[in-house]
Amino acid sequence: MSTTPVVDDRPPIRGGWVGRQWPLLTVLGGGVVGLGLVALDHFRIGCLILGVSVLFAALARLVLPARRVGLLVVRSRAFDVLVLTSMGTALVVFSIIVPPSH
Repeated sequence: MSTTPVVDDRPPIRGGWVGRQWPLLTVLGGGVVGLGLVALDHFRIGCLILGVSVLFAALARLVLPARRVGLLVVRSRAFDVLVLTSMGTALVVFSIIVPPSH
């Protein structure tokens, strides 16, 4: 049995921590904007932006390798995509079907 260390020949990800975590930062930014709009009494558009942010997280988890998607990796790719897609779709649908409060 050999104990040779594993060497990673892939080039490093540029941009430091931000370069590695841009998908998460994008999703968090969308979440902050969406919650801000909900707090400012723009419920529909705020929830819609929240849902689109979660759907972006699902898309990023689906197409980017685990090394690039950063902290969006929670479980297996299939599980993450399924849960994020379900949550994002539910948010978008609910933001559309909830009746206005006039």
